[in-house]
Amino acid sequence: MTIHTVTLEVTANVPKTVLFALLSDHAKLGRFFNAEYSLIRSGKPETNGIGAIREVTQGPFTYQEQIIDFKENEHIHYQIIQGAPVNEHGGWIKFKSINATQSQIHYHITFSPKIKGTGWLIKYQIQHFLKQALTNLIQHSEDMWRSTPTVNAYARNTTSKNNVSTKARIK
Repeated sequence: MTIHTVTLEVTANVPKTVLFALLSDHAKLGRFFNAEYSLIRSGKPETNGIGAIREVTQGPFTYQEQIIDFKENEHIHYQIIQGAPVNEHGGWIKFKSINATQSQIHYHITFSPKIKGTGWLIKYQIQHFLKQALTNLIQHSEDMWRSTPTVNAYARNTTSKNNVSTKARIK
């Protein structure tokens, strides 16, 4: 079967540590993604790290994802291990600092559909799902960051919301 890819890059007005903390908290990912998440096996040595397995229920599908690489504040790499309508599904999330108060997420997914001819539809659904989730994540993280009393006012007021760059590349 053909391998399909989806790549999204988004920029947020928060440090990468904030984005990493939110995206590595498996049990609470439902705040951003239109799905239900639960952590069914903890990773080692971090609860949400390598070896962690999360169960995802999205519409009629319930599948499991396992964290296969994890470096705090740098990247998360996972793969679907059971239950999805795709084969060879891998997700790579990389976090990059632009400056002290701005960061970028590079989210890359590859997959092969189990049923020939359905790749375009699955790709469209993944793309839509991720765009909405990352938009939700950025909104939440920026609201949280601005309301944090320990962050100095200068760092929180670097750019207006309209200047946030969000771009998506679909391959």
